[in-house]
Amino acid sequence: MNDFPLLSSNCYINNWKEDNMTKSIWVYIILTLIFSISTFNSTLAQNNDEKKGSNLSQYYSGKFGFYDSNNDLNNGLIIGIDGITEFNNYNFFLSGDIDLYPKKTISVFNDAKPDISDHLILLFPLHVNFGYKLAEIPDADTKFYAGAGGGYYFYIYSVTYQEGGIIGGITNVDETKNVGNVFFTLFGRILIGKIFVEPRFYIAASDDGSTGDYSFIIDPSGFLITLGFQY
Repeated sequence: MNDFPLLSSNCYINNWKEDNMTKSIWVYIILTLIFSISTFNSTLAQNNDEKKGSNLSQYYSGKFGFYDSNNDLNNGLIIGIDGITEFNNYNFFLSGDIDLYPKKTISVFNDAKPDISDHLILLFPLHVNFGYKLAEIPDADTKFYAGAGGGYYFYIYSVTYQEGGIIGGITNVDETKNVGNVFFTLFGRILIGKIFVEPRFYIAASDDGSTGDYSFIIDPSGFLITLGFQY
């Protein structure tokens, strides 16, 4: 069976190539921004060691927590890392973040669903953020931040399902999709010493895909709250 009947159209092929090229450019831009911030952070860290009273501080952090999707990705564990450059005299920071959400129990197909025997999604939200320090309690070593950001979410979706029936033999079909779309994010961060709690919203554009005759929608919009350690 031809899983991609529309590929015989040259127009469809050209549109598909252009669409994937655009998505690849988005991924490249976000990764470049995150890499640039990370490199900038490393340079600032060296400068901080050489210069006392610097306006700039650099941190790295790891975090994990609970992700509640608004759609059919279901709830689950999410982990992430970020690099932060804080401008102390101006009460704000810039960060580059990479999150990971792995999940097997999802329901992303439309009304017509294949007979799935196994599937897995790996969701990678890549984003840059601006955070402003709202308040600080020096005696308790506590800071409160709020901010916003944006980026590109990239996902890898692999699925195995059965096709065939009574007349024809049953065959297993394996498919893997790796695309994504843009998203925005709003967040807060409460930092106590080196431990922080971070609630965050993803506001994403959905991505429509298909495998064989079955269509699905990936939309990572939702809420997450994470606990992390800032170094």
